[in-house]
Amino acid sequence: RDGKAQDLTSLSRRGQNPRPEDPLLQRVRWLSGDARIEEVVTPLVASSDAVVHAIGLLFDADSGLGNLNLVVSGSGSLPEETSSYDEVTRRTAFNAINALRAAPRGGDENGGSSEPRAVVFVSAAEAGWPDVDLGPTVEKNLAPEWLKRYLAAKRAVEVELVAAAETGVLRP
Repeated sequence: RDGKAQDLTSLSRRGQNPRPEDPLLQRVRWLSGDARIEEVVTPLVASSDAVVHAIGLLFDADSGLGNLNLVVSGSGSLPEETSSYDEVTRRTAFNAINALRAAPRGGDENGGSSEPRAVVFVSAAEAGWPDVDLGPTVEKNLAPEWLKRYLAAKRAVEVELVAAAETGVLRP
């Protein structure tokens, strides 16, 4: 915006810099916390101009494939017993969106900006299933149940983003 460096905060379960030798990542404030808990998210969002939500898991606890996360996930972590797509994807994103809606703007004691706040929601692409011939049929009849649950959670977040003022959905 104004050419100044921005303060960046990362909230994750571990709260650790994945590459401590990286000079750019050294500038990030790394915090440990559970984004499924509103009281953890709200104070961080209140003083932010933007939120990038990149919280997710490839295979949730109910998929029966959770152990594959050890090899296919960037973090290599296993899902907790309660780690469903609804909890990890939808709840954490809704917490961030609701906190942005409730946060005061410009001139507030938290130092927030008077400019519109941005929410970026990072999620896996759907390969355009709803938008291509036979896409809905493929989803209904061929997609595994875990993928259907993921898509339901992801789509719920996208609907909420569109419902919130100043947002939209950008797809690659």
